[in-house]
Amino acid sequence: MENLAQRLHKGLMNVDLFCLKSAISNNSHMSAVPPSYTPITSQAPAYAAPSTATGGGSDVLPGYDGSNAPPSTFIPAQGIDEKLPNHFKINNQYAKAQVMPSELQAHLVLLGAFHRLREEVRTFKGSSDVPMKPEERWAVFLQRAVYRFEQWAVRMIGGEGQEEVVGDAPRVLTPNEVPPLDVIMVWHTYMLNPRTYYEDCLRKLPGLLQIGSFPLMQLAGSIDPETLLPHPPSEDRVSAFTSFTGQLFDVPINTTSEDTVAVFCPSCSQPNTTSWVTFKGDGFAQRGYGCICEYCRFMFTRESLGVRKFYEDMEKCIVNPDRFFLANTIVDYHSGTPTELKWSQTLTSIVLGLRHGTTRPAPPEALGQQIGWTMKAVEDFCRIGLLGKKNQQWIATPRPLNIILSAYRQPGPFSIDLASAVLRQMNFIDKMVNLGFTEQARWEEDHDTLTRCVVRYHHFLDLMASTPGNFVVPTLDIDLAWHTHQLLCNSYRKLTEIIGLVPDHDDKVSQGALSDAYDKTAEAWKTRFGVPYSICGCLPPDVSNGSSSSAFSFFSKKGKSKSSHDKPLENPRPDLLSPSNDAADQTHPSDHHAVAIINPGEPNAAEAQRKR
Repeated sequence: MENLAQRLHKGLMNVDLFCLKSAISNNSHMSAVPPSYTPITSQAPAYAAPSTATGGGSDVLPGYDGSNAPPSTFIPAQGIDEKLPNHFKINNQYAKAQVMPSELQAHLVLLGAFHRLREEVRTFKGSSDVPMKPEERWAVFLQRAVYRFEQWAVRMIGGEGQEEVVGDAPRVLTPNEVPPLDVIMVWHTYMLNPRTYYEDCLRKLPGLLQIGSFPLMQLAGSIDPETLLPHPPSEDRVSAFTSFTGQLFDVPINTTSEDTVAVFCPSCSQPNTTSWVTFKGDGFAQRGYGCICEYCRFMFTRESLGVRKFYEDMEKCIVNPDRFFLANTIVDYHSGTPTELKWSQTLTSIVLGLRHGTTRPAPPEALGQQIGWTMKAVEDFCRIGLLGKKNQQWIATPRPLNIILSAYRQPGPFSIDLASAVLRQMNFIDKMVNLGFTEQARWEEDHDTLTRCVVRYHHFLDLMASTPGNFVVPTLDIDLAWHTHQLLCNSYRKLTEIIGLVPDHDDKVSQGALSDAYDKTAEAWKTRFGVPYSICGCLPPDVSNGSSSSAFSFFSKKGKSKSSHDKPLENPRPDLLSPSNDAADQTHPSDHHAVAIINPGEPNAAEAQRKR
């Protein structure tokens, strides 16, 4: 079996880990892994295709007619990629196109389908015994979608402990493995957090690691581009999903108090049947979740389930330190590339206090009894490992420790709150819908817009490489191409060869910081490329001062705007700035994403961070 350490050795980059390298000066058998908060089988069950025999009195729906099956992959607009150059100059080197307009078009099909799904959930008019407002209904739906995604990713695709079953060779998603739309939506958002997704796959989700890039064309092909509704699934696909995950294939638009989930008590590991929603607001999908264990009477919450996850990892790290590591210790937080194996081992050892030889292996239940079942108790324990035997309360918790512990603030194998991440992502999707980008008929004639999105994105990558130490903020059109490239993670991770790092999105930057960073990004763009970063109703008078690029002679160079003398303005870079004022909204700042660029030439990430 190829363990985590061996997988890491295949592609390790000589980069530093967070800010702790300077702080590092000192330095049985594995027990059965206890159940997590969801029942996970060590081996996915086999499934049998339903019988084709039908009876006149059967209540089973008619079988899916494969002869009328939709195309298995998305068919983009004819010729939509033809205007895109083959290579771009990025960071003083020529690189091939990292993403294609046809891939943006396929991506937009999925975004339109996600938007339609949300509206269907929010406007549900059926009966529900627990009254909910539209936004509450959507939040509950997302919690269930994350759970369904976990069951699919772990049981059907392959989770931790299934490395032998998954194997080493890259593979594609089979037609019967294509999940329902809600699961696709969560997977999509997960991959838009490239650093976290990569590390979680290395640590917990080997099946997704082997699949690699998001199968964009395949998944977009499962959606009707006109209605933005999923095509009817085949019987085998429905049977496979249900057999492996234990979940119905149909998306659970409505949730009642009778819908339940098995949640394992963190203190005694026994399953408790819990409602997703209750009148009191303490269901598993609700903010006030709490449960008294039926077996040990321990009162637990989502926080204590996350603490249990920490103790499970802690036990593994103590018993087998060469194979297991704490979350957020494998992929460098700034560069997005794997760090050296020894630094992951050393940082894990320091945080858990293993240097002093005082921490002994123990099951998670015992660790909870010793340390406590709150994140504050876990933080205090880890501070001792970092700061010494005495927990010096006047010293702030080091940022690297906060980064590690952030992965344990929710249950499940994921290091981020995926439900909240989808909520934030919908802000961007709304903007794509408002721009009319999800209307697929548009792209049959308009090839220039998506081509320009891709061209501007490649120039944005060049800007990243030329402005180390700064935040750069994309416009909406650039962000669309950026998101699409992140989904193509095998290609996206190779950006380190082009710009020196793998950029990670930050969708929680304050509005004030975004505004200031956007102004600086626009200024740097104008200086480097000779044209404004965005359109504000008309083309600025000095836009003609830049140099023309003959590589993009296929774009019309006549702008619709006119000067005060009613003379048409010349647009020297129509590849970077649309000649139409109608495109102004596309170049508005994307107000939910930014990226901090660390200079790859700095001795280490900590020094670069201090200089920032």
